[in-house]
Amino acid sequence: MNSLSGNDHAAVSKFRTEGVHEWQGREGETDATCIAMAIDANTEATLALAFEQRTANLIATADLHASLGRSGLAYPIMEQIFARLGMTEES
Repeated sequence: MNSLSGNDHAAVSKFRTEGVHEWQGREGETDATCIAMAIDANTEATLALAFEQRTANLIATADLHASLGRSGLAYPIMEQIFARLGMTEES
């Protein structure tokens, strides 16, 4: 199960890390496979964290609009937040 529901970068990170592990299994632990694994993991982790920070910013923005009585502006943002958190009607 994805612990960061709705965050595609977390899923991609897991998939790509498994691919690098397979490559490393075939090639062995070489400088290239170790560097590739580190770079890939760092890149995807950074993107996953940026996604989560953006979600936090959307929550703060929706809260601000709602507290100022501008719920019409908050609702579309809340839909994005629900999708990012995996809180859709299909789930």
